[in-house]
Amino acid sequence: MKTATPTRHALGRGLLALAYGVLVTGPLLALAIELLRMPPTEGLRTLLATDRRLALWWRSVVLAAAVSAGSMAIGTLAALQLDRWRGGLRAVLRWFFLLLIPFPPMTHAMAWSWLSNQLNRTLGRTGLGPFLLRGWPAAWWVQVMWLAPLATGLALVALASVDPILIEAGQLHQRDDRVLARLILPLMMPLLLAGGGLTFLLSLVDYAIPSLYQLNVYALDIFADFSVHHQPGRTLIVALPLLVTTIGTILFSQARLRPAALNPTRFRQRPILPDHEPTDSIETTLLLILQQGAVALLGLGAAIPLAGLILQLSNRQHLRATLLAARGDIGYTLRVALLAGVLSLPLGYTAARAALHARRGRRLGWLAITLPLAVPGPLVGIGLIAIWTRLLPLGIYGSALMPVLAAVARYTGLAALVLVASLRRINPTLIEVATLLQPSRLRTWLCVRLPMLAPGMVAAAAVVSCLTLGELSATLLVAAPGQATLTMRIYNFLHYGASDTVAGLTLVPTALVLAFGALAVGALAIWAHLTRRPHTLNPESETL
Repeated sequence: MKTATPTRHALGRGLLALAYGVLVTGPLLALAIELLRMPPTEGLRTLLATDRRLALWWRSVVLAAAVSAGSMAIGTLAALQLDRWRGGLRAVLRWFFLLLIPFPPMTHAMAWSWLSNQLNRTLGRTGLGPFLLRGWPAAWWVQVMWLAPLATGLALVALASVDPILIEAGQLHQRDDRVLARLILPLMMPLLLAGGGLTFLLSLVDYAIPSLYQLNVYALDIFADFSVHHQPGRTLIVALPLLVTTIGTILFSQARLRPAALNPTRFRQRPILPDHEPTDSIETTLLLILQQGAVALLGLGAAIPLAGLILQLSNRQHLRATLLAARGDIGYTLRVALLAGVLSLPLGYTAARAALHARRGRRLGWLAITLPLAVPGPLVGIGLIAIWTRLLPLGIYGSALMPVLAAVARYTGLAALVLVASLRRINPTLIEVATLLQPSRLRTWLCVRLPMLAPGMVAAAAVVSCLTLGELSATLLVAAPGQATLTMRIYNFLHYGASDTVAGLTLVPTALVLAFGALAVGALAIWAHLTRRPHTLNPESETL
């Protein structure tokens, strides 16, 4: 009896690890197998015909780098300002800005297209030419506004990682602006670079926003090539330049995220800079202006989508008709998002445990978490098609489960990262004591470990559900006929320019994202309250 329970637990962990390998890393492995099945000459011919694609790759990389630089600059400056907002109404606004992180890109695209149409109507009345929101500048601006809240959240995390003792020591000898330039920013830089890598990656693999503004990018070319040839192995070769770039970005970011995850930050009771900095220098005054301008841009990024929704929904009858026509897609999308969030928890928890305290292969565990995040959405969809039609033809392909599997493959890694941080903040002494006093491992897990993990699990599930609501690139390939998600419906209507219909449809994922985001923020607030107590936080210890 004493050896049966550990054996059952080991078997359970093994089955979860196998499920993670099939559902999360499986799409990329399936594409690699399909590539090995190709004739070498055909693969070489596809690889060599890359002149146009290399130019397209370079355009995509430059766009993603510009988006990452713009969003991280706004996010860092805004974080320095928002870090002071710790009481009253301003604290509520600070959380509101963070709620914008999981907003679907379609919401931002709809909003700025609506603003462009309003501006063109005004210009037409004055006899001026229209303002064309298209091409590289439009795609850059909309993606920056989409990713700026995420960059702000990452910058706030980087700011929280700075030891307040060092800051207090620096403030004894230098002005606050010099402390910021010489001490705070250098200490934040590793996590800021990791955040820049993440925003770069998200911009690089997104083709929804660029395609709406008539800008061809490499991720869209992957989709187009598979649509023409229907050869997964060939598509992997076509995607190779983009895949090498994304994997390099993930490895670059992982090298900076792992130390942060293994050494959780201390909770600071007050901001690192005073609420009112002295303005006795031009540098300090300019810094304050830039910080306030960054917060204003965040506010603009929130106001335009909300204004676009509200002003286009004046016709209640049309809104009702739009929602009734799409009620099937709305219900299906909600089911997909909730199921993806739930399925990501056991898989993410397994990967998080392996990455944190595996005696061997810890780096491999981290790679299993971060590598799937580097796979572009179209490749995930093509890999799923290869798995369930060629490698494991079990009748799953063509079912309503395929969009769920696409979301699980794309976002379980992010759930695992959230759970890594949650696991690191559990004091292992509490688990050891509970194990000694409670012989049942199941009751120990349910009564001790699970309550401490619950806020992190709720946050991880909410993150996956929010991102699933806006998932398009993989779902577009695997969704069964007649079972479109709401994002697919919005994407199609945006191309036709039906702004009032798009606004009505966009209202649903926006409201759901706010609900899921509020749930995640509440869970994280509880988590922060619990980890603030000395007996629940032991940064120097290993998590069990």
